[in-house]
Amino acid sequence: MVLFSTKFVELMFRVVLFCFFLTVILNVAIVSADQPIEVGVSLKVHQITQINQKSENFSVVATLIMKFNEPTLADESGEKKLARPYLAPNFAKLLEERGLTWPVHSFYNLQGRVDYQTRIVTLDAQGNIIYVARFTATFQAPDFDFRHFPLDSQNFYIKLDSLPNVNRIKYIVIQDSSGIGENLGEEEWKLKHTKTEVTTHKEFGENAYRFVLGFSGNRHLDYYILRILIPVIIIILVSWFTFFLKDYSKRIDLTSSNLLLFIAFNFTISNDLPRLGYITLMDTFLLATFATTGLVVLANVWLRRLQNVGKEMVASNLDRIFTWGYPMFYFGGGFLMLILFYF
Repeated sequence: MVLFSTKFVELMFRVVLFCFFLTVILNVAIVSADQPIEVGVSLKVHQITQINQKSENFSVVATLIMKFNEPTLADESGEKKLARPYLAPNFAKLLEERGLTWPVHSFYNLQGRVDYQTRIVTLDAQGNIIYVARFTATFQAPDFDFRHFPLDSQNFYIKLDSLPNVNRIKYIVIQDSSGIGENLGEEEWKLKHTKTEVTTHKEFGENAYRFVLGFSGNRHLDYYILRILIPVIIIILVSWFTFFLKDYSKRIDLTSSNLLLFIAFNFTISNDLPRLGYITLMDTFLLATFATTGLVVLANVWLRRLQNVGKEMVASNLDRIFTWGYPMFYFGGGFLMLILFYF
C-alpha cells in the first residue's frame, strides 16, 4: 500500500511538472507570436536629379536597405555557408509559401511610381535577411515655404511606411547608414542637416511604423545676386541718376523704360515658383522697386508740368528734395522689409 502511494505521488508529480512546462512553452510561444519583427531600415540618397519648386516635389536616386532575422530559415547543420542571393520577388514568394512575414512597405509621399534598378535579398546560415533596393523616385514636398525666397530654407522628407500586417513589423533605424551623398548633382541647393527617425501613425485603424529621412537645404545665392539683384540695383541707380538731368522729358522716357524692365524681372521670378497665396521676399522687393519707379515717373511728369506753367523755382526745390530723398527712401524701405520678414 505504501509502495502504491509512492508511485502514485511520483506519477502525479510528473504530470504536474509536465503541465507546468507545457504551460510555460505555450506562453512563450504566444508571446513570441505577438512580438513584432524588428526590421532595421536605412535610406541613402546618392543623387538628386531634380528639385521642382513649381510642382513642389523632388526626384532622387537612392538605396533602401532593410535587415531582419527569420530563425525558421536558419541552417540547422551549423556549417558556415556563404549568404545566398535571391531576387526580391522570388524571396517574397518563398516567405509566402512558408507562411512567414515579408516586410511589405510603401513610400508615403511618393508621386508616380518607383523605378527599381536592382532588388536583391541575401540570406545567411543564421537566418539573417538583408534586402537591398536601388531605385529612382519622385517625392512630394508639401512643406515648402517660399516666404523668404530666395533666402529661404526648405525641408525635404522621404517617408517609408509599413503595411499590413502592420502589427507584425517594427522599424528601427540602422545607425550611420542613412543620409545623403557627397556628390548629389544638385547645383542650386546646399543640402545638409540629415535626420532619421521612426514614428508611428494610424494605418487602417491600427498603429503602424514610419521611417523618415529628412534633410534641409539653402540656395546658392550666386545666381540671384548676379542675375537679379545686381541688375536691379543698377536699374535703381540709373533711375536715381536721371534726377541729375535738367531735361524732365528725358527723365520721363528713361524711367518709363525701367518700368518695362521690372515687369520682365517679375515674370522671370514667377516662372520659377507655384502660384502662391502669399507674397515672397523677392516679390516684395520687385513690387516695391516697381512702385517706386512708377512714382519717379509721376514725379517727373509733375515737375515737367510745373516747368511748363512757369513755376520753375518750385520745380527746382522739389527736384532737390527728390534727388536726395530717393536713395534714402530705398534704404529705409529695405530696412523696413527686413523687419517685416525676419522679426
